[in-house]
Amino acid sequence: MSLLENSLTQIRFIAGVEKVEHVRFSTGDQLWVRFNRPIDMQKLERVVSEKGFQLIKFGGLLAKLPRGLSEVLWDGVTHIMVKEISDWGRLTSLVGFEPDGIAKIAIDLHGSNQIFIALNEAGIQLLFDYLGVKYIPPSKPAVAPLKATAPLPKSSPSLQPATNPQTPPAEAKTLTPAQTSTTEKTVA
Repeated sequence: MSLLENSLTQIRFIAGVEKVEHVRFSTGDQLWVRFNRPIDMQKLERVVSEKGFQLIKFGGLLAKLPRGLSEVLWDGVTHIMVKEISDWGRLTSLVGFEPDGIAKIAIDLHGSNQIFIALNEAGIQLLFDYLGVKYIPPSKPAVAPLKATAPLPKSSPSLQPATNPQTPPAEAKTLTPAQTSTTEKTVA
């Protein structure tokens, strides 16, 4: 979801979409789309099943708690889209243990709006399919191939020891430790 900003601009002005947000968490980036009308769950379920995923209910028992307690224990997630889930996973999801999924549907606990939360690229693609918008996956940044460099010939001046250009290489002077320390003090 590194190039999520492109997805935001594509769906921001679709009818029924109230707000689009790129939410950053330590566990990863998410795309939140708040709708100003109810999500067509039959259409969403059809799109989800066509893509090979399942739409399961989540947090049904937590939703039945009194509103004040429900807001403390439950984040409003009503459905989760998953690739595969066992019967035990379905049962525990009703109690409030969230399975790993690609997207979620949540209700705004302080209003009646529904929020589609895409957790990864597959979730974003499902959202685009539901909205009827063509999904263009973000392109990966191109990595330029490394160019092989030819080795320098041995007669190259860069491989010869550095000497004073006025002194021929055979007559190069060697510095004694006393001369080296004097030179370093002068430079410093």
